[in-house]
Amino acid sequence: MSRRPRILDGGTATGLQAAGIPMLEPWLTSAPLRDAAGTDALVKVHAEFLESGSDIVTANTFRANARALTRMGVPEAERAAYVRRAVTCAERARTAAGTPHALVAASVAPVEDCYTPALTPDDDTLRREHAWMAGVLGDAAPDLVLVETQCTRREAVIAVQAAVRHGLRAWVSFVVTDEATLPDGDALDEAARACVDAGAAAVAVNCLPLAAVPRALERLTGLGVPVGVYPNLEDRTALDQWEHSAHTLPPALSPSAFADLAHGWAAAFGPAFVGGCCGTTPAHIGALADQWKEEAAS
Repeated sequence: MSRRPRILDGGTATGLQAAGIPMLEPWLTSAPLRDAAGTDALVKVHAEFLESGSDIVTANTFRANARALTRMGVPEAERAAYVRRAVTCAERARTAAGTPHALVAASVAPVEDCYTPALTPDDDTLRREHAWMAGVLGDAAPDLVLVETQCTRREAVIAVQAAVRHGLRAWVSFVVTDEATLPDGDALDEAARACVDAGAAAVAVNCLPLAAVPRALERLTGLGVPVGVYPNLEDRTALDQWEHSAHTLPPALSPSAFADLAHGWAAAFGPAFVGGCCGTTPAHIGALADQWKEEAAS
């Protein structure tokens, strides 16, 4: 890791929504993977984040697991192609943006739901489904796998183990509550430690409320691996905590305010990578990158 934190990208869904692609069931973020026009739009979204200063671009595999693709009606023989296509789009964006040293991270989400632990399948099902995803990603060969928005220790560990078995570099990130615990009440530090023991090379929190970031980062220190954070920046005051919105929500912070806040986290906790989740635009990432450039030049 460089002296300043590496900069993640922002919300892929947010970028797609801004491009006029709503997040509608059952496709959600996988909608652009259906045709050339969609993949071109996705490449543009990725490239805008890279051009703004992202060091890591997250391939749009978040909702391209076997379970989600089955619900979308994708034939079994075609499912792996959706995963590979998503990774290829991120690689195309890296070339288009002229950022050859940026890393491509493949997203691995919970197979069922990011915010409802009770929906998490049994261990045998998780092992089977994450083994499929890891196997496809092993062939696609991204620079790393980001096991993210995990709401249970159990699934996070199984997903990390599957990635490691297929020779993939795995980072893990949890979604947490206002109190910086997992949605099922599990302790964040204990869940993260279990994933490190399973082979995770870095741990993080994402899609969490801004107010919970300091507590979460504090609980991730001392694990012996790099730590990161990429919070939810949407203004969700009109919605329930995890309520889905098909269309763009306004950001809770301006780009400059987010950059100031993230700079404070970096100073206080020394995270190795920082970015944003839902609601985070290229302007937010650009402000973050610019602030660290200014600091380096001073």
